[in-house]
Amino acid sequence: MAAKLILTLILTLTLMLPLWAKPRGKHVVQEKVGQQYYLNACGGCHGPGKLGGNMATQAEWKALLADHAKELIELHEGEADVTALMRYLKSPRFEKEHDRLLKFLQEFANDSESIPTCY
Repeated sequence: MAAKLILTLILTLTLMLPLWAKPRGKHVVQEKVGQQYYLNACGGCHGPGKLGGNMATQAEWKALLADHAKELIELHEGEADVTALMRYLKSPRFEKEHDRLLKFLQEFANDSESIPTCY
């Protein structure tokens, strides 16, 4: 009797597993406008859209872009070929695009649910 109950429980849980499982696979970008901002400003050095966000956690992206991107600017100071990036980060355009860019980067942050695993 106990064995039958255990078997029934195992079969029930096995059949219900797909209801609990979160679908995985190719993630469709939700923040497409932010992705375009990333590609324009950062993609030349850091690669295609989905890969860029993976360089930091969601909290790290928030900190890097906070206070007019002060930490991100400090991180890139002294590097070659960053003149256009620095001009962008210090511009009113960056302030306008900030929220959507951050949302995109956090969407693919290395602690998010949509980490690209195949490049």
